[in-house]
Amino acid sequence: MTETIVLGLDGANWALLEPWLDEGRLPNIEALRDRGVWTDMHSCFPPVTCPNWRCYSTGKNPGKLGVFWWETIDTDRQTLTTPDSRSFKSANYWDYLNREGLSAGIMNLPMTYPPFEVEEFMIAGGPGSEQENYTHPAELGERLDADGYSLHPETPVTAKDDRTAADGLVDLIEQRLVTFRERLDETDVDVAHCTVFYVNVLQHFFWRGEPTRRAWEVIDEQIGAIRDAHPDASLVLMSDHGCKDVDTVFYANSWLEEQGYLVTKGETKDLLTEYGINKKRLSKLAHKLGIHSLVTKLAPDRITEQLPDDEEGFKREQKLEKVDWDRSKAIASGQGLVYVIDDDPDTVEQLVDDLSELTDEDGEPIARNVMRREEAYDGPYTEDAPEIVFDQRPGVHTSGAIGSNPVFSDVGRWEAENVRTGLFLADGPGVEATDLDGPISITDIAPTVLQSVGCAVPTDMDGRPLPLFGDVEHETCEPIPFEAATDAAREEVQDRLEDLGYLE
Repeated sequence: MTETIVLGLDGANWALLEPWLDEGRLPNIEALRDRGVWTDMHSCFPPVTCPNWRCYSTGKNPGKLGVFWWETIDTDRQTLTTPDSRSFKSANYWDYLNREGLSAGIMNLPMTYPPFEVEEFMIAGGPGSEQENYTHPAELGERLDADGYSLHPETPVTAKDDRTAADGLVDLIEQRLVTFRERLDETDVDVAHCTVFYVNVLQHFFWRGEPTRRAWEVIDEQIGAIRDAHPDASLVLMSDHGCKDVDTVFYANSWLEEQGYLVTKGETKDLLTEYGINKKRLSKLAHKLGIHSLVTKLAPDRITEQLPDDEEGFKREQKLEKVDWDRSKAIASGQGLVYVIDDDPDTVEQLVDDLSELTDEDGEPIARNVMRREEAYDGPYTEDAPEIVFDQRPGVHTSGAIGSNPVFSDVGRWEAENVRTGLFLADGPGVEATDLDGPISITDIAPTVLQSVGCAVPTDMDGRPLPLFGDVEHETCEPIPFEAATDAAREEVQDRLEDLGYLE
């Protein structure tokens, strides 16, 4: 019998769901709230899928994992890399389950590609996964492929008018949860986990619009079916972060350049971008005029390679080439991360002050909190983190694009952005009603899952088991050593992250 089932709902928070709960559209989630224990949950900084799903599975903050966002900028080597599953320097909770003879089934957890060897199974997921060699054991993938299982939609949602693609995402979410239920029927595991990732993509592009609402109605229906099929299991709903509608886009690198912290090289691309010329717009115009093939044939590569891909900025492989490293002091990634070149303490100090005082065109602060990396993280890999981490104000989307963008703009490609406050809910015969006394941490969930099946909690986890199962004292154990493997994600993965708007 499966003792504990964890459903990961990417980007979910109670504030997002409350209107639909009030309208009676999510009756199964409402019933779980009536019976179970629920509260807010805080993610680690920044509140993003990567690294927070692995903060969940390890019970640790990014300073103990060595991964801080979708991309890592090495200002010494002037390189940019994208992490994969082996980049996180820690064992996961399923390793402790397996060591004590307990089994796990992990499905669609972001940042698990290539998959780990898990007793009983792992099906990799999230935007970093590929539709090949994505399961352990390997033959499980062959079975899933034969059944038509898809990790990703045929047509991705890349804009707010992609309604047909949005319908495909709703279908994909339903398929994901139906497959998870089938796995639970076929295989007894002590702990099972499934993440619904693509619902947050819908939230980014449509916020509370009709496609997002339909997706949540599908999720609610599937939650009810899981609860009915496994009435004796502890059922946990949790998220990696929350979501809120956007009112301001902050182009961090444009601001750094305006303030003299970042210097970029002037090229043909600057003039083209200044006048709004990019590949997408030229392609649309050429098609409209019926001369696309002629333009493609006559335009030299040296010209087309200079064209910006779209209005957000330069291609990622061109991003660092654009920087004048000898004259620059800092460069930003997205969603609140700033790297200081040469780790200059005076620059760090000045940037913390400037970002703390920065307001948008309406006088609203851009950041709720501006931290040095030592304030945001704790652990042996803190020195690998960006020197500055700021918690962007809810309603702000921080872009890391480099190009001729304004410092501030209204709602852009996304309708909603991540926020740190997510959700947590636990229900089941073994779950006792308790006051959790405010928001929990995402790092508390892994030790709680371990305690739910009587497994010892490693001493290096940041989180602690939540008081859900009576006055049972949790046992502790020595950590499992991390076995390093550092393959970087492939170009296809980076392209998918760009399409979704995570990398700019």
